[in-house]
Amino acid sequence: MARYIPKSKVSILQTAQNEFVIASTLRSYNGSYMELSDGTFFAGNNPQKPGEKLLKRKPVGSSFGKSNNNSTYRKINRPVYNELSKKTPIPINKPQPTNKDYERGYFTRYFCKRVNDKFNYFEINKKTYDDLNSGNDKYDYNLHITGEIKWVLLDTPFDFMSAINNNNVKLLLDTYPYLNILFNNLDEYEPLHTKTFKEKLYKKDNTLYTGYFHTHPTDGFIMEGPFHSTKLHKKLFTLDQLKSISKSNYTPSFNKNATQTRPTRGSNRGGGRTSTSSGGNTSGGSSGGRGGGY
Repeated sequence: MARYIPKSKVSILQTAQNEFVIASTLRSYNGSYMELSDGTFFAGNNPQKPGEKLLKRKPVGSSFGKSNNNSTYRKINRPVYNELSKKTPIPINKPQPTNKDYERGYFTRYFCKRVNDKFNYFEINKKTYDDLNSGNDKYDYNLHITGEIKWVLLDTPFDFMSAINNNNVKLLLDTYPYLNILFNNLDEYEPLHTKTFKEKLYKKDNTLYTGYFHTHPTDGFIMEGPFHSTKLHKKLFTLDQLKSISKSNYTPSFNKNATQTRPTRGSNRGGGRTSTSSGGNTSGGSSGGRGGGY
């Protein structure tokens, strides 16, 4: 029977990059997780069906020198211990692409792992990557390997972004085995696209729009293009919004028969010639004459 966890005793959260491992396999876990009031963690977001038990990673430097083996090593190799204790743990950094990256269509992601660890890659920023590669004494650069990958942000005219990213990861697997564990979300950072949107979007002229779109950062309406910029880009509308716009812009047609004032019979302000009812002769109408036809 699945374990039931009362909702009052659980917080549903989202992991940071490589924050947890699965207790049974010690493999990295990323996604939704539940924190119980007793300090334990489980995968998923449904208290009625909790997933695997999770263990929280400890920072590399948090337990340095505290085990019995480390204590013995410290006594024997005091100079080495003193030198390593000054090193700063490698900071994990989850990148966020900029508008310029989206305009270009890709950006570079940097990663790292310990040389004696098979699976646990984590992301770092460009500065940390450069520090490790240049032998900055701030970090224990001898204990880590680094790498970079070109990450595509948009579909191209030739292929989907997921296919391109999958190929880029595969090309690195010989050098970095199990890198696909870190880069397993191949559509990561893709902006909103009509191919996965539940409603169809239209331009103001009622033509169907297909492609990337975004929401205005302050006003919230939908606009064309993968990101917001100062360059001119048009609003998009759902069908209901178009109907609402059409109603608000409706102007009744002008009915002259309903609004024109009928002139008095016999009136002929222009002084023109009019037909009489008898004879076939014509006479000049006047403003007061009875023979002016209407």
